[in-house]
Amino acid sequence: MKRAGRILSLVIILVMMTTVFCFAASAEDAKQADSKGGLTLLDTYPKDGSKGASIENMSVKLYFDGEFTEKKLKGVNDSTIQFIGPEGEKLPTRVLYSPKEKGVVLVIVDNDKDGKIISGKGNSEYTLKVSGNIRDDQGNTLGQDTEIKFTTLNQSANNMINMAMMFVMFGAIMVISMKGAKKEAQKQQQARKDDKVNPYKEAKRTGKSVEEIVEQDQKNKAKQAAKAARKAAKEDDDYDDYLEEGVYRVKGPRPIATAGGKYITGRKALAEAKKAEEEARKAQQKQYKAKKGKGKKKK
Repeated sequence: MKRAGRILSLVIILVMMTTVFCFAASAEDAKQADSKGGLTLLDTYPKDGSKGASIENMSVKLYFDGEFTEKKLKGVNDSTIQFIGPEGEKLPTRVLYSPKEKGVVLVIVDNDKDGKIISGKGNSEYTLKVSGNIRDDQGNTLGQDTEIKFTTLNQSANNMINMAMMFVMFGAIMVISMKGAKKEAQKQQQARKDDKVNPYKEAKRTGKSVEEIVEQDQKNKAKQAAKAARKAAKEDDDYDDYLEEGVYRVKGPRPIATAGGKYITGRKALAEAKKAEEEARKAQQKQYKAKKGKGKKKK
């Protein structure tokens, strides 16, 4: 009997101790849940510790697991997020919510009091402080303060790199152009050499007679001339294919009379009138000289 009572007492003590531990664990979990606040920051852009951020339109995107809408949270979280400059100064900050992306909060550097746009400084560290009191549409909070630090782009170094790349590109273009021009000049020079055949040197080099060399050179030139003529004729035929129906080509300008036209332009009429006037003047001078000659004979 005593032994059974001892066993029962021991079981009761073990049950009570287990209950205490369970309540303690539940209290600890509740405390941690309260510290986290039920809202989680999943990601940021730019990320914490990143470098090379743009100095224009400086902003940070925050990605949460909650829902944020302008309708419910307009002005609510403005005091929970703050941009800090490289010298520790507070910058005017504006908080926006994306209507298309769930859980996205956009934080931008706003204009100053005078409406002047604030641009970032190159190669400088900026900080975005997010308070644990930031909340979503359901009232869930982050529960702990968070900081995102990032460094802006070194603009002067970037400009130097761009200038160097530009000079390298122009240099490469110049080298390629000079090589192309040199190669073309060499081709033209070789072509001129090929056109001018020295029959005596060729006869000495090949062992053929001078007459054979001259005859072969004339044949080659005749072939080249025929080839050039065929090419020109083909180009003319290709051009004729593009002519519209009723449109014809001519070798040169021709007067309208060749096509049966009888229209007299103003220039032609003027020329004919001038010619007739000149002929009348010459005839009058001729008559005057004839009369003058007769008068001298009578005396």
